[in-house]
Formats: sequence, C-alpha cells, structure tokens
Amino acid sequence: MRPIACLLAVLACIACVFAWTKEDYEIFDLVSALEAAEGKGIDFYKHVGVDPSASTAEINKAYRKKSLELHPDKNPGVKNIQERFARLGVIAQILRSPEGRERYNFFYKNGVPKWRGTGYYYSRYRPTLSHTLLFLVLLTSAFHYLVLNLNYRKHQRRIDYFQNAARSSAGVLGVSSGQNGEKVTVPVQGRRRKVRVPMVEGSDQGGTLELVVVGNDVFIPHGDGTLEPIAGLAHAPSLSQTWFLSLFSSLYSKGLAKLPPSIQDSVPPFLRPSDSTQEADLILDEEEVEEDDGSTIDTPTPVNRAQRRHQNKKSKTPSANATPKDSPATTELESGDEGGQKKRLVGGKAGAARRRKMGLKK
Repeated sequence: MRPIACLLAVLACIACVFAWTKEDYEIFDLVSALEAAEGKGIDFYKHVGVDPSASTAEINKAYRKKSLELHPDKNPGVKNIQERFARLGVIAQILRSPEGRERYNFFYKNGVPKWRGTGYYYSRYRPTLSHTLLFLVLLTSAFHYLVLNLNYRKHQRRIDYFQNAARSSAGVLGVSSGQNGEKVTVPVQGRRRKVRVPMVEGSDQGGTLELVVVGNDVFIPHGDGTLEPIAGLAHAPSLSQTWFLSLFSSLYSKGLAKLPPSIQDSVPPFLRPSDSTQEADLILDEEEVEEDDGSTIDTPTPVNRAQRRHQNKKSKTPSANATPKDSPATTELESGDEGGQKKRLVGGKAGAARRRKMGLKK
C-alpha cells in the first residue's frame, strides 16, 4: 500500500505541474501586474468598469470609454501610462473571448494559485550560469556535510564500542544496583591495564586491538612509547570541512603565503589562516600496566605529536660532547667477561693496537 500511495502522490504532483496552460500563465501575469499598478483587490471587471455578468457589448463599450481615459496622448508625462494602456487592451481581449473569459472566471471565483508550477517560474525567472553554479555548490556541499556527519556518527559508535569493551576487560565497568541492571562506569584510580579488544564485536576472528586503560580513560599505545586517547580520534564535522570551503581556505592560505612578509603582517588577524591546534599534553607518571595474564610492563608516557617529532630529531642529532671515533682521547669502558670480572680498556688508536697485539699473543 505504501508504494502505491507514493506513486499516487507523484502523479498528483505531476498533474499539478502540467495543469496550467500558456493562457493561464498569461492570466497569472496580468493579475500580478494589475494589482501592482492599480492596487490590491483590483480584478479585470473592476479595471474595465463592468460587472462580472456583463455582456460582450457592455464590455466593448466600457473598454472604449476606459481606453480614452488611459490613452497616452491624453496623459502626457504620466508615468507608466503606455504599459497601463497596453494592459487594458489585453484584459479586454480576454474578456471578449468566450474561452478566455471562462478561464478567467475560474480563477476569479477560486482565486489565483500561489504555486503556479515549475514551468511558470522557470520561464519567468530562468536561472543564469552563475545561479546554476551557486545552486550546484550549495547542493553538493550540503550532501558532503551530510556524509561527514554520517561518518562521524559511525566512527563515534565504533569508538564507544572499543571504550566500553576495553573498560569491561579491564574491570572498570560494573553493574549498578538499579532495577534495570544497566552498566555504569566505576572510577578506579591508579589502575592501569593493557587489554585486547576484538575488532569485530562478538567475534575474535577479525583480529584484536591492543588498548591501555588508565582509570576510566582508554588509550592507543604507539611503538615510540606514546599513548593517544581513543576518544579524540572522532572529530565533529563542521561547515569548513565541506569541499568548497576547504578548497577556498587552502587556496587562500597558499596565496597569502606567496605574498611579501610586509603584506602578510598587514593582514588583520581574523583574515589570517588559523594554525592547526595541537593535541593537549598528557603526562603520566611511569607506573606499571597490568597485563591480562598478570605480567607487568612499564607504562609509556603519553606525549603529543609535536613532542614526538622533537624527540626524534633530538635523537638523530649527534651530541656535542660525543667523542669522535678516531679521537686520541682515552675513555674508560667496562665490560663483563664470562667469569663475571671487569677489566678496564683504554680507548683511542693506541688502545686498539694494544688489544690487537694481545689477541695475537693469545
């Protein structure tokens, strides 16, 4: 029944669109122009000066009288007198025609419709190329924002699943004393556990994801020893993320970057491209993380991405106090042999030569 009802509704809309003819559109235009020029509530009969039941002879007589009043030669300098005189002739022609008068009487009794069909508006207000492009940009941007919103909700539900599953595996979730028995978050201070959560809810065949639960917060551990909050992976969409505004912002930033520094400094702050916000620093004390099997490991310290890049660069930069490979300076190195004894080795070229000789003697 529902598909049939939808089909009937579509057919009714199509019938409404094609219900009006070209002559009807002409009547609509005349009614609007007459009310705009002569005043609200003026109809064809009042404008000509006859009753709705007047005969064709009475309409012709009243038209000749009215046309003398509105003739441009007798009204020099009057604004829009020629348009008023031409409109009077078209109205009289409709009233003198049996078909035209019958069609006008229908709208005279029932009123002129407010929605006059897409064909009427398209023929009167035909869009230009700029209007078409603007409509397409707005339409595609709206669909893009809708897709972003749907993806955000999907990712948020996914994150909620991982958070709840990780907290449940870590023993953070408990059953409340309510009648419905719903699960509520029970804060456990200072407790940290590394858990594995199935990628697919209710099935371990799709693999597992390793997460770290710190109190009520859930983190994703990285190989460089950092923790990233899983709750911050989903970002709410905004209009600036739609394709057109994003493209405009990118082109504006690139164009502004190519300008001289003096011109860039003169740009107001609100017109400058905003820098991407960095993630908030989260420093945790190094404590032990409890594994599911009872073993303990060191908890990595969460840092932001900027600190991570700084640490990588710092580790690659050679230290100023580092001793060159072939430096004659002596350094004391301690190494344990098989017997557990320690012996002191002298560095530099002389020490290397001495060790080679000792090796040959042995």
